[in-house]
Amino acid sequence: MSIKQIVLVGLLLSSSACTTILTGTAGSEGIQEDRYLRTAGTIVEDESIETKVTVNMRTQQEQFRDSSFDVISHNGVVLLVGQVQSEDLKQQATRIASEASVHVRRVHNEMEIAGPRSLLSRSNDTWLATKVRTQLAASDQINSNRMRVIANNGTVYLMGIVDSTEGERASNLARSVGGVLRVVNVFEFI
Repeated sequence: MSIKQIVLVGLLLSSSACTTILTGTAGSEGIQEDRYLRTAGTIVEDESIETKVTVNMRTQQEQFRDSSFDVISHNGVVLLVGQVQSEDLKQQATRIASEASVHVRRVHNEMEIAGPRSLLSRSNDTWLATKVRTQLAASDQINSNRMRVIANNGTVYLMGIVDSTEGERASNLARSVGGVLRVVNVFEFI
């Protein structure tokens, strides 16, 4: 028997033993996945998508180098926010994002046609997102660990995998935070 065959047999036996142990301890319901939970692989893939889209936008269209934008991916759903110089650039951003990875399931392009924002405006958005995150975390009726909060130019974007009731609660809470001009839901509802 070759070393490869020995390793293969060892893997098969250990896999079989693990399955036997899990079958005996999992109960009658078997193993159930948490539908709200993103796996470590999904998180890494989302980070990869964000990097690919950003790099591709800046290398495929030089005008994006002068634009102020952010790319956020959550469970393969891509959100584009920021400012670009023209409608054509906004459309190119959507195309580039959708072609960046086979794992991109949907693209929400919320880019504005405008010039770059000031440092003060960007700092205000950071503060606004922090206030919303804090309110979400303080709520007993919302699991803020399943949500991402992005603020851009006074608009708060909420992303995550939630049920419709929790999504509505989060949206209402975000709307109540001082300084929020608008709330956009980019939730995936279960």
